[in-house]
Amino acid sequence: MPTVVRQDLDNSSAILTVTVTREELMPKLESELKRYRKNVPIKGFRAGHVPMSYVKKMYGQAIFGDVLNDLLAEELYQYLRENKLDVLGQPLPSEDQGQFNFKLDSPDPEYAVKYDVSFVPDFELNSLGKGDKFERYTISDVTELAEEDLEHARKQLGPRTEIEDSIEEKDMVKIEARELDGDAVKEGGLETTISVLVETVADKDTKKKLLKLKKGDTLRFNARTLENHERDEMYRKYILGLAADDTREVGEMFEGTITEVSRVGLAELNEDFFKNYFGNDSITTKEAAIEEITKGVIHFYDIRSNALLMRDFQEKLMEKNKIALSEKFLKRWLKVTNEGKLSDEVIDKEYPAFADNLVWSIIRDKIKAANSLEVTDEELKNAFAAQVRRYFGNNANIPDNIIDQSVERLMEDKENVNKTMTDIETDKIFDALREQITVKDKAVPSKEFHKIIEEINAKATAQQGEDATLREAVAE
Repeated sequence: MPTVVRQDLDNSSAILTVTVTREELMPKLESELKRYRKNVPIKGFRAGHVPMSYVKKMYGQAIFGDVLNDLLAEELYQYLRENKLDVLGQPLPSEDQGQFNFKLDSPDPEYAVKYDVSFVPDFELNSLGKGDKFERYTISDVTELAEEDLEHARKQLGPRTEIEDSIEEKDMVKIEARELDGDAVKEGGLETTISVLVETVADKDTKKKLLKLKKGDTLRFNARTLENHERDEMYRKYILGLAADDTREVGEMFEGTITEVSRVGLAELNEDFFKNYFGNDSITTKEAAIEEITKGVIHFYDIRSNALLMRDFQEKLMEKNKIALSEKFLKRWLKVTNEGKLSDEVIDKEYPAFADNLVWSIIRDKIKAANSLEVTDEELKNAFAAQVRRYFGNNANIPDNIIDQSVERLMEDKENVNKTMTDIETDKIFDALREQITVKDKAVPSKEFHKIIEEINAKATAQQGEDATLREAVAE
């Protein structure tokens, strides 16, 4: 039998020397040569009657290499399985190898090939405990937000009236706009219809102008400053109304005529409104409506508060569990497996963030194992079913067979399945960790909460970009 000798370099990397002897190699090699002779089509010879000398001459060294590599790989991976090594990346042939003879008629007595291997080190998880205190944000103005949502709903379902003689902040204005070239309308320039809610106009001067005008009046304006669309494609699509494949250059200055001013009134709080908005007959009063909307507002912010808290858990666990990885091996593995497409500069720059993400995945797996956390098929299907119901509206009466068919289609997308499974695992990990620690709620106004979210999202986006090339390369 082939043998494996292990030489530990540290607690997360080793050199495994796999030895295959001539006596173990030759029977496999001869069998493969015979199989090849029988099946390979070679012009001028009948199938199965190719001289063995010809097969050896034409294909011998390639077959020798394949058979030897198969024996080495089989023994290597059997060793990894039996010793339960949680390998990082894949084993790599060591750069320091002996010289081997690949002659069919006189092979070496043995072939001892070295492999560099990196693996998850043994460690005891330093988890969170009651001594670890965390703050969790709650929203102090939930009732006000529910009132605003109800008013917004009344506007959505309220009567619309066309206004002739004035414009107010809550009005929707439709402008037939023409692209300008200097002070004149540009010949062959873009002509488009722009609809904008006055209160959302980003440029204060333009908003002031609109509030002094009426239907039929004209104005000049910078279209890019109507709304805050930082990405050019969003501005071109939602303001200028250009198709994605329309690549013409368009200026920012326009002249437009106000062709329509519509004002939305508030829907009455009656049976029709409650039924149309909530989709059932259970809500019949304003108080009941506010109570129901409040549940949705709390749920909305709970999801985001828990996500922030989970981020704090992650940072604390990373502090408590300093796991040393084999930097030398992982950098080499990244370069080798991507066939030199990654430069040393990119690898050196992005490696720290890449290693942090790898450490977190190791800690995450340890938490799952310690708490026996698994995602069942039923939980996965229920998660997809919930997605389908949200798509149709939670109050819609969708037949079960339609939901089941939609779930089956969604689960055909393996990437979607993996993402959903990860989301469920994260929720389970969060619940397990939260039971172990002390959490104190901290109430803040919703505006302050959104500011906190924006700052953290900006930081997270920057961090994700720190190892984007390496993560993309590994995913491929």
